[in-house]
Amino acid sequence: MALDKLDCAKVQEKWMKAWADDKIYWFDEKDKERSCFVIDTPPPFPTGEFHTGSTLNWGYIDFAARFRRMNGQNVLFPQGWDCHGFPTEVKVEKKFGKHLPREEFREKCLEFTRGNIASIKEQMNLLGFSIDWRHEYYTLDKSSTRCCKCSRTASSTARSTPCCSARSASPQ
Repeated sequence: MALDKLDCAKVQEKWMKAWADDKIYWFDEKDKERSCFVIDTPPPFPTGEFHTGSTLNWGYIDFAARFRRMNGQNVLFPQGWDCHGFPTEVKVEKKFGKHLPREEFREKCLEFTRGNIASIKEQMNLLGFSIDWRHEYYTLDKSSTRCCKCSRTASSTARSTPCCSARSASPQ
């Protein structure tokens, strides 16, 4: 096929669907044969757009995940979001002012965070990062502490089953 007739969006959609259907990025909690490799990165603040620096950093991480999978390891590559505090508050205050009632301010912070996460997640998916989204976590959720402790445990043992089964659909 000539390159001028190639529908890149269609090809991308085809392969993204195939990878999702085949679950090639999924960590297999029941696998006791392969060694476990856990990618435990500090979760980013979802306070802005996914930019070139973010793409580069996550590209390096993704390369490591793919390399380990190609070498037969069972790779846990979760995505976390550091939803706490000051960076979000600064952005929300800049947009809405400093005199919102406490509950309204808190809700605006959560809305801001949810919107940025949705945007960044879509971009990460379009870039084809091999994240296992079933293990997504948010630092606002109490369950994220359990997940982080577990990933440290999983990292320290050759064959382990991480307990990151506490999955949340969005920051609460």
